[in-house]
Amino acid sequence: MTIDTQAIKNLLQREAVESEDETQYALQADNKLKQILHDAEGDSSAVADVAQIQSFVNADQVSRRKLLAYCMDFVDSTARVPSDVCGTQVCLHTYLQKTEIYKLVDFINSHRHDATFGDTVYSVMNSHGMTPPQVYKNAMLRRQDFARATSCASDGNVTKRIAWQIIVGLHCNLDEADKILLSAGYMRRKNATDLIMEYFIQKENYDMAAVNHVFQELGMKQFPCWEPNERSAK
Repeated sequence: MTIDTQAIKNLLQREAVESEDETQYALQADNKLKQILHDAEGDSSAVADVAQIQSFVNADQVSRRKLLAYCMDFVDSTARVPSDVCGTQVCLHTYLQKTEIYKLVDFINSHRHDATFGDTVYSVMNSHGMTPPQVYKNAMLRRQDFARATSCASDGNVTKRIAWQIIVGLHCNLDEADKILLSAGYMRRKNATDLIMEYFIQKENYDMAAVNHVFQELGMKQFPCWEPNERSAK
């Protein structure tokens, strides 16, 4: 399938592309969570909820990433949406208000017993009638790297880029992609990488070589793809 790189460039220009800096993102999210908990101080009815939130955040890396991603992606539904001079509505991303701490608790209760990354990957794999070799070859990952990423011991160390490669290897739709990303503690955002991966999935193009070609054309960091040589493939 031919990829229209110009169409992807146009997509990135249309969107308000967020930073790719995960460190900066994590710091912003952490500050937002601290602000939410600070706003709840003095509210005796929220003591147990604050303790529950802190317990979830401290449970493991994946739980912490999930809640921070939710904090950053939360739109304050009580805020009025202003219009600029052209009448275009602007979406406000603000800190959660004190009364909305309960929505964080609802999120935690909804995801406290989520399947691990590995279990989620294998669940989607089975529903697609695929095998592990098919997935890691489609993803252009080494067998060892795929096994490491999907093992229980590695769940907290799965990077978002590895998760994206496995999503491509599984030939996921966007709902399945979101499920797998969240199982590793991530959410789709408006950064260039996520937008490009979303574009490929919507086009049902699961060619990692084509993905990397676009990243190369745009001067972006490519995925660490691996191709077996003829000898190792036998």
